[in-house]
Amino acid sequence: MLTSQVRRLREAGMDAMDAGDLDQAETLLRQSVTLAENEAGLDVVTANASYRLALTLHKAGRHDEAAAEFEKALTLARGRAGCGSKLYKTILGHFAEALPARAYPDRACAVGE
Repeated sequence: MLTSQVRRLREAGMDAMDAGDLDQAETLLRQSVTLAENEAGLDVVTANASYRLALTLHKAGRHDEAAAEFEKALTLARGRAGCGSKLYKTILGHFAEALPARAYPDRACAVGE
């Protein structure tokens, strides 16, 4: 099943990041994001993959790219699970920790839509 393939790539990417191999982590996580994006209805899976790619890019010092992936993950999580979801809050919390000057909740979440 595609979701398990995405998950395996995502987990292998996180293992590579934990081992300090940021190039391999990025490659695996980008593959995970691409697979998830190509399958309709996998917004939460894509959000998880984009979020983890953002963590890797941040760790590699590529803050603009990391911010873009955090924002993508937040948008996907909000659209599928909502602003109050654990996933949205987790992504926003890590975004705020990694790049505090750039992490803002979606405007719709901030005004309670």
